[in-house]
Amino acid sequence: MKHCIFFFLIFLCQVTVGQETYYKFQDEIYSEVRFREKLKTIETLYGEQGNYKYTTANYKVRSTQVRQDSIIQNVEVVLSQSNTAPLDINTGVQRFINNPLPDFKLQNLESHLKTNTDYTGKVTLINLWFTSCPPCITEIPYLNYLKDTYQEQVNFVAITFDTKDKVDRFLTRKPFHFEHLVDATTYLHKDLNNNAFPKLILIDKKGNVRFVENGVILSGNTASQPEAAVTGLKEQLDFLLKES
Repeated sequence: MKHCIFFFLIFLCQVTVGQETYYKFQDEIYSEVRFREKLKTIETLYGEQGNYKYTTANYKVRSTQVRQDSIIQNVEVVLSQSNTAPLDINTGVQRFINNPLPDFKLQNLESHLKTNTDYTGKVTLINLWFTSCPPCITEIPYLNYLKDTYQEQVNFVAITFDTKDKVDRFLTRKPFHFEHLVDATTYLHKDLNNNAFPKLILIDKKGNVRFVENGVILSGNTASQPEAAVTGLKEQLDFLLKES
């Protein structure tokens, strides 16, 4: 099986609850129906250009900007092609937006069993990570900055397939100030269908997923300016905190 991946930068404009969702792509505004049709057109266009039997287009969110009357998400459209089998491009957690995550029962580092309901009633930021993931480790100081900024206003939770012992050993070398839920292999891979790390999930007070990000977007000059690196995340958190 051969995969070809192409990236297109687009903007997804999602207005507040109860309003229409629009997509801005190549300077044109699309309704949700028309945008889905556009993805099908891209699939057809590239499918006809090669000898691939299966061509699938989907998108991944790269960053989000919250405005007073809209939510603008910077998105990559991913085209994948195969001769051997239909491709189900893994959008993972993205498919749960505006819905709750699947229920979980996971242990924290104090061996207490935690479930989704333990975090409802408060905005929650969940980080999917593991201890030998370089980009996961790189973004930890920025996540700690968010934790220090919002304190108890927000639940800060990190979920990993690593064991309790492995996370404990890691934390002696690298402080990570989130609550850690461990041994989550089945939940991450089967229930969430997540195969990309790190992943950031922002959940509103009612327990619904509202934003999904592929980690903190870093540049060469953000190390000494953590606030600049997490501006988009702070906008999302502030937006969710203001909701009733």
